[in-house]
Amino acid sequence: MMIESLYVLIMTSMACALIGSFLMLRKLSMVSDAISHSVLLGIVLAYFITKDITSPFLIIGAALFGVFTVFAIEMLSSTGLVKSDDAVGIVFPLFFSIAVILITKYARNVHLDTDMVLMGEVIMSPLNRINILGLSVPKSLFQMSIMFLLNLIFVVVFFKELKISTFDEEFATIAGFSATILFYTLMTLSSLTAVVAFEAVGAILVVSFLITPAASAYLITKDLKNMLIATLLYSLVNSILGYYLSLYFNVSMSGMTAVIAGITFFLTFMFNRKGLITSIILSRKRKEQFKMELMLMHIGNHMGETDESKELGINTIKDHLNWSEEELKKVASKLINQGIVYRYNELETYRLTKKGFEKYEKIKFIYGM
Repeated sequence: MMIESLYVLIMTSMACALIGSFLMLRKLSMVSDAISHSVLLGIVLAYFITKDITSPFLIIGAALFGVFTVFAIEMLSSTGLVKSDDAVGIVFPLFFSIAVILITKYARNVHLDTDMVLMGEVIMSPLNRINILGLSVPKSLFQMSIMFLLNLIFVVVFFKELKISTFDEEFATIAGFSATILFYTLMTLSSLTAVVAFEAVGAILVVSFLITPAASAYLITKDLKNMLIATLLYSLVNSILGYYLSLYFNVSMSGMTAVIAGITFFLTFMFNRKGLITSIILSRKRKEQFKMELMLMHIGNHMGETDESKELGINTIKDHLNWSEEELKKVASKLINQGIVYRYNELETYRLTKKGFEKYEKIKFIYGM
């Protein structure tokens, strides 16, 4: 049964990551946080109507309230009196706080555990099972699999429309389809995904699953199709590592998966093509390359002159280039290893090989010399 927790974790992470990619690209990351918290009020209100904690209307009510949350944020920010981020900070704490008050006041004896809703615990999901075609499976696994399929079908069918409306909403309108309808469909699926993921990972960690894999993938590719594939791979790797490390350290599976998601993002941030560490490495390589070209040009410029034996000696070169002897020998060693420069005699004068002379001419052409 323990391995079933991994399956739940994988499906939850992938379902969230797929739909979360478009939230991240549309700069709605904090809206996902608002949805994941405020839908609790939809669950509570639906329970008060149905009086049944297992009713499917709880999911429907929560999803509708998630969409209402987005609508309220959009309406508030569209007034121009409140910024979009401020609207998020106003709306979702209000709805979430009302839900907590209603639970503590009128539903103390009902299994609407706010701690579980917030944190979740995927290791408990195999205990709640349903029968599908005679096969007993965890309820969360079945629900998240359905959500993943719904999200996947939505993305595949409306890929072109999503791509256009995400990056150019005005052109989408001119092209003849309603970006608004597509937007609220996306929000509805986001709400459903967040609600269904409650039992597995909790509201707080849903945000990590929605945004972090997509943010990591966006650092390595700007092509939407490749980004979606990379997002799913990130979510898969995060889930597997989170599962096994949580068993090793005996900690929360969903919490560890969120931590791993943060770590993989940080590593991607540091080591992607434009990352901090990569930039430092490339800067050092460019500096080394510049030094090699500088020495190569000095040697090429003085070869064939009457005083070349003097100009191409170690002491003269290091004085001209203002280098230390150690630095000069280090650069010269690299040029020698590449077959560009060779030592001419025991006096350690340097000259260009045939390959080095060709490179010298190429550099002169590039710089117009």
